[in-house]
Amino acid sequence: MKSKTGDLVLVHAYKHSGKLYRSWEKVIIFEETNDYLILINEEVLITEINGRKWKTNEPAIWFFFKEDWYNIICMFKERGINYYCNLASPYIFEEGTIKYIDYDLDFKIFNDYSYKILDLKEFNRNRIAWNYSREIVEQIWKSVDKIKIMIKENQKPFDHNYVTAIWDEYTKLKSEN
Repeated sequence: MKSKTGDLVLVHAYKHSGKLYRSWEKVIIFEETNDYLILINEEVLITEINGRKWKTNEPAIWFFFKEDWYNIICMFKERGINYYCNLASPYIFEEGTIKYIDYDLDFKIFNDYSYKILDLKEFNRNRIAWNYSREIVEQIWKSVDKIKIMIKENQKPFDHNYVTAIWDEYTKLKSEN
């Protein structure tokens, strides 16, 4: 199904076990290409599996990739753009919902491009509990290496000017409608 700019979609994150664990409502499609999907998050309602609900605090641009094993959230914070990268399966889009499997490891990238890798213990615990295949584990570690290079070289979307230009284009389109 081909989407169009301005469509509202759901985003569902699953664990490897197949269990839905987090849902985002009314995320805006900004652009879809053959390789990626760009979403806009503005005051999006998030529901956790335990029933807890909360809204995003700051506007963000969310990149999903059709072949790559990660997705990247670019958050506009008071002190600049920060990034959050989920190591995850490539997404699928069906019935108005973007779906992916979250593989626990995350990068938190700060405005100065320093970063932390998060949730290594959770990754190792779930890798064993849910019997991640060797191929999945290798794919995740290849993606970790690739993301480190992308951050170091400020490759898109880890480029403040690129992300800001997308946001400016989105706000211009929004003001015209």
